[in-house]
Amino acid sequence: MLIHPIRLSTFVLLGLFISKADPDRPVQPPPAAQSQNQPQQQANPAADPMKQATRLANITRDWMNGKLSTPGTSAEMREVSRTNNHGQLMVIYNVFISGAPKDQTYNLAVWPVTAAGPSESSRGLSIAPNGLLICAGRAPGQCVGEKKDDPVDFAFPAAKGEVFRLALVAADGSAKILFAVVPDPIIKKDRGCSLEAIRLLPKFELVLVRAQGFQPNEELQFTSKSEDEPKENQAKADPEGGYTTALLPFVKNKQIGKADIKLKGAACAPSLSFEWGK
Repeated sequence: MLIHPIRLSTFVLLGLFISKADPDRPVQPPPAAQSQNQPQQQANPAADPMKQATRLANITRDWMNGKLSTPGTSAEMREVSRTNNHGQLMVIYNVFISGAPKDQTYNLAVWPVTAAGPSESSRGLSIAPNGLLICAGRAPGQCVGEKKDDPVDFAFPAAKGEVFRLALVAADGSAKILFAVVPDPIIKKDRGCSLEAIRLLPKFELVLVRAQGFQPNEELQFTSKSEDEPKENQAKADPEGGYTTALLPFVKNKQIGKADIKLKGAACAPSLSFEWGK
């Protein structure tokens, strides 16, 4: 059974998923000097753009890290195929679930960057004995595929750096598994450290910057240049040697551009570039 990560209903589920967001380790807000321009597309235009950006980045970070899932559960996405048709990348995955009850059916919610929040997409999914997510088609309430125990194929037409957030919720509410994938990541590495730019809005109006591999709690130097606007900020790694921040790369009076970012620590300094407005 093939599932495309598109919004199929208006059943908004965000409140259900973010109840366990980690307030003790917030994403650092966008540097003030870099965020004078609001993202061009907002879930709530009346909201403070700085608070909105930080909140969305926090939720996405915890969603990707599995911190919003039922303890002991996890999802692994295994790539099935990767094709490029006239410049459009399409990646298909199977999903394997660990730690969740197999005697339940599950509802699927998806949250693409084009939507303000997650929405229900499919019902009646099952977990096979090996953990594979399937449409069993064997009992009432189970989704039906092309055959019995049909594996669910997740198809993602992905742009550079675009994140797709997904969630499985047991029909009886006993478990929820939140996971995400970036099929075409923008990530660079340097001497054991990595730096990644994740697209949170369709034209890169908002970016989640994620880094790993630095020394625990070490002082860092974060530099960025969006078109002709260079900025520099002091930062600090978390106790696990990671760092996350939200970035608003758009500059005044421009619809497209390029951003360069770099995060420098004592032993490494990964850097990368991405184009916004596309």
